[in-house]
Amino acid sequence: MVDALDLPGLRVIQIHPATLASASEGGRVRRVEVEPTFIPTACPKCQSTRLYRHGLRRQSYADAPHFGEPTVLEVHRRRWRCRDCKTLFPDPLPEMDENRRATGRLIRFVQSRTLEHTFASIGRDVGISDVSVRHIFDDMVRDLERRYRFATPRWLGIDEVKIIGKYRCILTNVEKNTVYDLLDSRVMADLRTYFRQFPNRKDVELFSTDLWNNYATVAKEFFPDAIVVADRFHIQRMGTNGMEAARKAIRKGLTRKVRLQLKDERHVMLKHGSRLNDRGREILGAIHRDFPSLALAWRCKERFFAIWEQTDRQSASEAMDAWIASVPPEMAVFFKEALSALATRRNHILNYFDHRITNAYTESINRLAKSINRMGRGYSLEVIRAKMLYDTNALKKGTMVERVATPVLDDDAGGLGVGYMTYTTARSVRSRVRYDTRLVCYGAHIPTLCDKLEAGAFEDQPAGIQLPNTCSSNCALQNGN
Repeated sequence: MVDALDLPGLRVIQIHPATLASASEGGRVRRVEVEPTFIPTACPKCQSTRLYRHGLRRQSYADAPHFGEPTVLEVHRRRWRCRDCKTLFPDPLPEMDENRRATGRLIRFVQSRTLEHTFASIGRDVGISDVSVRHIFDDMVRDLERRYRFATPRWLGIDEVKIIGKYRCILTNVEKNTVYDLLDSRVMADLRTYFRQFPNRKDVELFSTDLWNNYATVAKEFFPDAIVVADRFHIQRMGTNGMEAARKAIRKGLTRKVRLQLKDERHVMLKHGSRLNDRGREILGAIHRDFPSLALAWRCKERFFAIWEQTDRQSASEAMDAWIASVPPEMAVFFKEALSALATRRNHILNYFDHRITNAYTESINRLAKSINRMGRGYSLEVIRAKMLYDTNALKKGTMVERVATPVLDDDAGGLGVGYMTYTTARSVRSRVRYDTRLVCYGAHIPTLCDKLEAGAFEDQPAGIQLPNTCSSNCALQNGN
């Protein structure tokens, strides 16, 4: 019986056929009556061996599914009293989680699926409420946060994503294409509280950001040695915004048919001219012929895009000056956002031509977070954050083996060997360096998360429990692990 149940310290008394559960549990539930096999010999408080039986209670513990059906263990649990200190205590159950009223293997079973499936689907499969699944998940996240300490990025990306009706701050490792953290807010007070505790701030060399003022303040206060690089795609978007503003400005005087036609063809005006096909160039030519003001706005947009085709900082700076001078007064109102950015954040924008990094992957994270929330039908931010940061496959891709150099004194090295090299310091003192390898986790790999999203891994679907359904007798239970 013990081997059939596969829980040490418990013996099967009786196995009941699976029956319909209560309305709160749903589905069918298999019930198994068990009793502890271990008899305590000493009081846990005073260590006295003078014990006697003091009644028996039946307690129910949820177990991992057997035969693909939820299982409940009904434990015939004895109580014991110490004759000396009068302490009352029950039979020990080492494989049980007393707080969750569940077996340890059920807890592990649920935890292994919470990052892949919705809480509701897991609860249906194991016969517990989705609230209980959430509590198990919370315990697991606290444990993961203790176990994983992501290495501080050399290239730190900061941006915002809108989740559950509010803008949140997302941090990425631009160099390694990983998610570093997801913060509840982008309000300055919250950012200051977070970055005061940010580890190894001096290790951040590049700080990639959009033009949100709070992020520039964060860089100045907490990363004074880092080079701030304005994200190229956020700046280029200002050019397309100017083109759109010009198109919308002229629509009031047009017929409904022409307005709708311009709206349908706006993608031609927004696309870079070099990427248009023959049909696109034909449509663009017709627009320019009929609407000279749109032709002027389009040329302003194209010259703005051309700034990022420069190969070095100096030529980019000259291209910026040329573009500012070329914007006609009647177009300045449409491109005021771009003109303001080049005036107030010019140095940060030009830093891109020395350090070509962007926050491009952050846009994928924005879509990923929204999709997880939609598929989970109302997850909290904490759940979305954990599903992104602690996905098993994404963490594996974001963990790398690196060599670390450790200086070693001559007396400690004991002679040169494999993994050592010699060098001479500024004081001409002969020393040695030992190279060790270590695993470094940089966070959840963004492309892996995106691939899982495309494959539908975060959709609300059954957890897919596949357990054998064969047995030689009524007592042959399958291990739920």
